[in-house]
Amino acid sequence: MSSISGVGGGYRPPPPKPPSFDTLDSDASGALSLDEFKTGAPKGADSAKASARSEELFKAIDSDSDGSVTKEESDAFKAKAEKAQQQLQSFLFGLQTDGTSETSATEEGGDETDIFAQLDANADGGIAKDEFLSALSSGTQTSSDLLSKLFEAIDSDKNGSVSKEEQSSFQQALEKRGRPSGPPPGPPPSSASQAYDSTYQLGASNASGTAYSQAA
Repeated sequence: MSSISGVGGGYRPPPPKPPSFDTLDSDASGALSLDEFKTGAPKGADSAKASARSEELFKAIDSDSDGSVTKEESDAFKAKAEKAQQQLQSFLFGLQTDGTSETSATEEGGDETDIFAQLDANADGGIAKDEFLSALSSGTQTSSDLLSKLFEAIDSDKNGSVSKEEQSSFQQALEKRGRPSGPPPGPPPSSASQAYDSTYQLGASNASGTAYSQAA
């Protein structure tokens, strides 16, 4: 028989709500310095890693690179990160299925949206690396690096652009290796699939970064 403590051991309380911008803005200057920004970092993490992550995120939010983060910069980063997370999840889900994702936000009443067409910003039939990163990266170097690995894995002819055929070939390769069904996917073997799996983890990473940026 399972003990009560055993049953309760799997419960994890929700993460604490990050402090507000005004709370972090200790000198009421209307902008956050790096030191002020770091006070909103999640507690309990490795101090060196937490500091490095804070600095990376601060630079990503500080769009004018003036060494401070305003409320407007924070809101703009949050919106970009949320959109990138949604696009990334749609793209990865598309790789699991047939390249399309269902959306209830369309005016047509929930028609399937071709995620490939969404990422192909200039409608030239291919997704260039800058289009790929612009749409899916949250703005941090970590997310860009992982997305670059995924792009290179899909871009089989290494011409700097992903075609619909290359996307389909990548899907078929994952299918042959027995990718698991249902989100979130587990790690299929091979270097290409490792890139896919690592990039999938950006969904959680971006969500964490977005929540953290609410404090900025």
